[in-house]
Amino acid sequence: MPRGAASVLLATGLISVTTAATRLSQVPLRALAATPQSLAEGRIWLLATSALVADRPAFASILGFLAVGTAAVWLCGSRVVWVAAATGHIFSAAIVYFGIGLVRLAEPDAFESALGLQDFGTSAIIAAWIGAIAYLLWRRGRRLPAVSLCVVSALVGWYCKGTLTVLDWEHLFALGFGAVASRYAAGLELRPRPGLKPDTVSSRT
Repeated sequence: MPRGAASVLLATGLISVTTAATRLSQVPLRALAATPQSLAEGRIWLLATSALVADRPAFASILGFLAVGTAAVWLCGSRVVWVAAATGHIFSAAIVYFGIGLVRLAEPDAFESALGLQDFGTSAIIAAWIGAIAYLLWRRGRRLPAVSLCVVSALVGWYCKGTLTVLDWEHLFALGFGAVASRYAAGLELRPRPGLKPDTVSSRT
């Protein structure tokens, strides 16, 4: 099994265990889930830990994470996969939270109900991976499959979740971060250490 695919499998196992722990009340969800209010209070680490718990339906979320992640590794490479995952999950949430904060500066009562919404799950990471794959297809001239992938994925996500909130704008931003990762991260190479010839340095995939 390629190292990148193994890392997706390992992450899937970690998310499965953490999700089970929260469902069994062994770990409080509030200790891992982010909210717009938690970012305002300076608990920025929750932007990362919120990815460790799958949203409902948990089985579909975890299965989707594994399937899309494995496909992204094979098509885009592990570097793209994890750059997309990190930026798509963390930065997309931060952008939406900051956006809510800016709106509330002008209208203090705006998005009052969203401030304490627990924001967690793998969907933003999955959206970023879909963005990376879609960009790859688009660059190869497969425009219709690229657009169809995004549209079908959005419909499946909406069907599974049922209701949408202002926080779901994160998925659109995550899609964009995935495309950016596919465009730029794939070209990043490790710089050779002094004294080593470039052809002696292996790239990580």
